Amino acid sequence: MTACPPGDEHRKRAGLLQYRTHPNVLGAVFAHRPGPVALDTWHDLCRAYRERVGDTRQDVQPPYRPLEAILRAVLGTWARWDVSNGQAQLLTGAEMPGEDRRDVFLYWGEAILPDGPGRAAVQRLADAIAEAPAVPYPDLPRPVAGRRSLDWWPGELARWRLAEDLAALEWQLGGAHPARFQLCTDGTLAAVGHEVPSSPDGEGRQRRLLPRIKIGTAAAGHSARHAVTVNAVTTLLADRWYGVRTVLLSNPEQPLAVVARTDGPPWRRRLNVPAVAASRRLAGLPRLTHRVPPFPEALEEDLIAATAELGAVRAVAPESVTTPGLGRGHGMEMFRRIEEHIDQHCEAYRDTSPVYIEVPGLSVPTAKTGARTSGPILPQHLPAAMDAAGIDRLLLVVLHHTDEVRSRVQREIARQWHLGDDFVAFDTEVKHDVIPGRVDVLFLHDKAGALAHGPATAEHRQQQLAELLAPFPTEGKVVATLCETQWDPNRKYPTPEERQKAEAEDGKWPSKQAQARLGISAQYIKQAPAPVPTLKKNGEPCSPYFIKKATEARESGLVSSTENALRDLVRGLDIVDHRLGTAFGKLPLHPWWHIGIHVRRHAQRRQYGHRNTKPAPVTITLAAIRPVDGPDEPWTAWAYSPITSQWEPYRRTRLAAHAADPGYDVSGFPTIGDESHQASAAAQITEAALTAARTQLPLPGPMVIYVDGDTTEYIWAGLRDENLAHPPPAGLPRPASWLPGHGLPPAQRPLAVVRTINDLERIGRPTGAYVWGNNEQWRRTKTSESPYQLVSDDGTGYLPDFLLTTVPRPWAAGPPGRFGSDFSRFAPEAAKRQGKNGYAHTAVRLTAIPTTDDADADLIGKAGVVLINQGVSWDGRQTEPTPLRLAKQIDTNHPYYRRSCEEPEDSPPPPAAMDS
Repeated sequence: MTACPPGDEHRKRAGLLQYRTHPNVLGAVFAHRPGPVALDTWHDLCRAYRERVGDTRQDVQPPYRPLEAILRAVLGTWARWDVSNGQAQLLTGAEMPGEDRRDVFLYWGEAILPDGPGRAAVQRLADAIAEAPAVPYPDLPRPVAGRRSLDWWPGELARWRLAEDLAALEWQLGGAHPARFQLCTDGTLAAVGHEVPSSPDGEGRQRRLLPRIKIGTAAAGHSARHAVTVNAVTTLLADRWYGVRTVLLSNPEQPLAVVARTDGPPWRRRLNVPAVAASRRLAGLPRLTHRVPPFPEALEEDLIAATAELGAVRAVAPESVTTPGLGRGHGMEMFRRIEEHIDQHCEAYRDTSPVYIEVPGLSVPTAKTGARTSGPILPQHLPAAMDAAGIDRLLLVVLHHTDEVRSRVQREIARQWHLGDDFVAFDTEVKHDVIPGRVDVLFLHDKAGALAHGPATAEHRQQQLAELLAPFPTEGKVVATLCETQWDPNRKYPTPEERQKAEAEDGKWPSKQAQARLGISAQYIKQAPAPVPTLKKNGEPCSPYFIKKATEARESGLVSSTENALRDLVRGLDIVDHRLGTAFGKLPLHPWWHIGIHVRRHAQRRQYGHRNTKPAPVTITLAAIRPVDGPDEPWTAWAYSPITSQWEPYRRTRLAAHAADPGYDVSGFPTIGDESHQASAAAQITEAALTAARTQLPLPGPMVIYVDGDTTEYIWAGLRDENLAHPPPAGLPRPASWLPGHGLPPAQRPLAVVRTINDLERIGRPTGAYVWGNNEQWRRTKTSESPYQLVSDDGTGYLPDFLLTTVPRPWAAGPPGRFGSDFSRFAPEAAKRQGKNGYAHTAVRLTAIPTTDDADADLIGKAGVVLINQGVSWDGRQTEPTPLRLAKQIDTNHPYYRRSCEEPEDSPPPPAAMDS
């Protein structure tokens, strides 16, 4: 084990598939630099391409990913076409003959510019690249702190070198024969020929999972050392071309599997034209026949069916496709095997994992120990929490369609608020003082059909709901509803058109928006699924044991969903009890405002064959929470949105956001340099919100900011690894673009900005922990939920970087949810339980960035760990701190969130194409 601070040598440590790269890992790199003529020619080629695609207003680049895929297939190793810092050059991991270079560039260029003025530029560029001598790269840049960008080629090469080492290994994964992973031209590893099959279904179809290994660039945080991560995934192989985005082509004589992307609408997929044209031309050259397989010119359905098992073509299905008979994930044992293989066979990465040591005095174990407050808010705590939320009296309305839902909700209200088994509430009759002096309950049957499915608009439903509630006095009361809609997500539809029509007429979304416009917080409840069958499909009776277990699971799911619906309704009303303060334990609870900033760029609506140049809208929300007094007192929650342009109680901002259409138009915000409209808008709106927070939030106090690094690093440059702990550059065009709150006067800036990361490709997969045993040896544990802190590079102290590992809830539920804990999905034992998902650890990385001299970065980071472990209403651990989660839920709970986060197509597919 590597060095750690004195006195902490034997403390518990995290196991993590993250490895620091050695300066010699990159190996030899050859550069082909044709000189200024190549750069000018490249610009001419780009200009001709923009004119050809008919978009001269934006910086449209030629499709160079297919170019790199073919270059790597021809060379057999890493290659990159790099245009940066006023220089165009071809970088390769081995020497490449000039004739091969010329052919690749020429055939690729002919595919994108077959005629016209760009044809001459293609010819000149190909000749210049072929004539450029191959020289070792001078002053090879070594991996440095924070460089994680895909545009930084040494980081990509470091990942490639580790992938090459792993591709040379034979993996003993528990099966009868060793498995091998083939290196693909995009840098991933695929177990080509070792696909995991499912059992044949009733029609004899067999689905297959392709195991893959991905090498990523780690988030360095405050560390000065570059690192890479290893993660394993499984992807379903497609049995039709609908929606396919990735295609793998391989053959035994080819050193690399060529990765090709598809374009076109989902119902008419085609392979990238440059890749197809270049590969077919190169495959005709005798010297390259064994290197470049010919891509199929057309994607035929029988191409997949005939070659899915043994052939060269493997199409990867979209992630949204279900896997009948197949679970996802390799299982935890697979990650431990990867760790063992790297330690045994990859000398450059052996014992180079960053050291994370358990944080002393910060206990965040599972809920059973009592460290995390679980369950609903107790009735004796509701009055104080309602006072903190500014709610004097609450009217809870239950809008139902079926008696089953009505009785289930009535039982749950009685259970959560300790009303006894004899609690009864009648329809159309207000049950006063369910919580004395604070809460009334009303059950109503939706006879008007305000929640029913159909083409009724939100305005029409708003009128129906207003008439439905008119007989009941609501003056001075906050109204909230628990709603039932008749929607079965598992219902099968004969055609895609019928499903689209049913989803478009789903009554949940317009009725939820209608209630938001009436100032009513709404929460929807799950309907009861179909009864447990007593007969099998073949007519045989089911076993009593199966019926018993299935019935118990069904009832348990209904009780859990009803409990969570009522608790989420209370959370949406910003009723926060003392549980957050209690969770701090021995940590000091300072009167800070904890502010979460959520920014999401919407999916750009597009129509195939046409470019949409208007900037995509964004959603920007901020949520602020703060303890009212001590650890035994409730918390207050406020929120900000561009729609309201002011800080208001969380409930009001949430309703205002849900009453309007999702998204905020950013086309009017000016940009500087290569800044996007979304980044400009997010930075300026956030700065205005933090400025207003100084005067509009009650109980003024210092601020701590929480942001999601995976989605906001393009907005604030100070969040990027290479800029941590560094002052902003002198020529920064806009202070608001450095860090949230940086544009405020120094005395008013936040104490710190806490960057959270959930992407395991940047964190590394946790593999458990190492504990120093009584025998003075390191002992491996399979699970760990402890918080860890990163040891400094010199091993003398700690950095304000924290890691919080989590095991999934199925593992905590017991042995049935622990598939993959003792063997990988390749093992023969896995065949009996192939339909189960393989469990694996997840993690959250927190990096505290102090912005004032007196900020205690370690304490702020530990507070972020507590706010991840303890939620407002949820019993389990969260994936982000509570203020960031509250800000995010304003967006994700929007009635039409799904329409703005998917990739819609403006032109619906023709029925014949969809059916095929």
